[in-house]
Amino acid sequence: MSTGQAGSGSAVTLEYTPGERRRILGAACLGWGMEYFDFMLPSLLAGPIMAEYGITPATFSLAIVVQLIGSAVGGVLFGWLGDRFGRRRTLIWSILIYSIATGLVFFAPNFTVFVVLRFLTGVGTGGEWAVGFAWLNEAWSPKRRGLGGGLVQSSLWPAYALAILAAQLVPDWRTAFLLGVLPALACVWVRIATPESKQWTELQRRKAAGELTPEVAAQVRRSGWAQLLSRDSLPIVAVGVVAAFGAQWVPYTATTWMPSLLREDLGYESGSASLVLYLASAVSFVAFILAGYLSDRLGRRSVFLTFSGLQAVTFAVMLGIAVTGSGMGNLAWLYLVSSFFLGYFGIFGVWFGELFPTRLRSLGSAAAYNIGRGLSGLGTLIGGIIATTEGYGIAVGIAVFGAVLVFGAAYFLRDRAGRVITAED
Repeated sequence: MSTGQAGSGSAVTLEYTPGERRRILGAACLGWGMEYFDFMLPSLLAGPIMAEYGITPATFSLAIVVQLIGSAVGGVLFGWLGDRFGRRRTLIWSILIYSIATGLVFFAPNFTVFVVLRFLTGVGTGGEWAVGFAWLNEAWSPKRRGLGGGLVQSSLWPAYALAILAAQLVPDWRTAFLLGVLPALACVWVRIATPESKQWTELQRRKAAGELTPEVAAQVRRSGWAQLLSRDSLPIVAVGVVAAFGAQWVPYTATTWMPSLLREDLGYESGSASLVLYLASAVSFVAFILAGYLSDRLGRRSVFLTFSGLQAVTFAVMLGIAVTGSGMGNLAWLYLVSSFFLGYFGIFGVWFGELFPTRLRSLGSAAAYNIGRGLSGLGTLIGGIIATTEGYGIAVGIAVFGAVLVFGAAYFLRDRAGRVITAED
């Protein structure tokens, strides 16, 4: 393990080899991508699931809401575990929980059991996001950290494409969920091939040796929860929750109900609808990487505000079309445009991670992102009610509310792009 001085005293930068960075990036991509595969399956298979259980879209949306609540619980829980027991070990635990819970859906005899299993899935996926991005923040080059975050977020594209393919090719919806157990196999590779965060490991060494600075030592003696609620951290968490709530409202309304809009309201055949969804996913893939890359050069906040602001305009137009019923055919290509402006999700993980010190990075970013994510389930629930009474077009269009909210909240988050992350900072 090599070190390089970034000042004096405790300001030691712990370097990673290119191979170690690639493997940590791969672990984060694998965990996050397969989480999205799991999340999108219910939306893609909503029709046959609702038919088998005899439920309405509004009732079906409860499963998604409960999963998001689970992600809030799991995010905070695993975020705390990640700061206490390390990034690698905690990531393995979270992947095991969500992959096994997904596979068990194959046996769900009724909708109640289905909902319980989706809650457990949410617990696992909530932890995966927080720990994976904390790990990436610490391992990746400070000058290219945004690009690394964009690459992790872009893993959603192949995962979404795989989910669409599974929904089309498997003989029944239960078999598609059974495929969700496969990420558990990745835990073996993560355990063997990837190194623990060197900043976290060094923090533990200094703590045990009594080598922490007095200020940091005083903080470490407090519980993670007390640090989270301190006057230094709580305002960041509060604004982050609002930003994450708005951002997650967008896909949990638009992405959840767009497949049904294409097939039911716009009359797309299955193949044509899948093509639109494939293209939207591919557009987002490019946008995640581009936004992350640009944020390294232009700053996190400016790029984030540009993408989210343009997305708000796009969804405002879509909502207007859905309300008036005029030009409904334009909703498909406008959805592709809105998918490009989802690029700001490529910035979220690294931006939140840069706002917290190593001792609180996993829990702090987890609390901000996943509490907001859990609350955003209201969008899915409201969208389900609207889809039942007013049609899928308006259910998709109300994504504008989230886009406006995330734009406003992001303005108040500090931009620390390119900061050097040490064991104590």
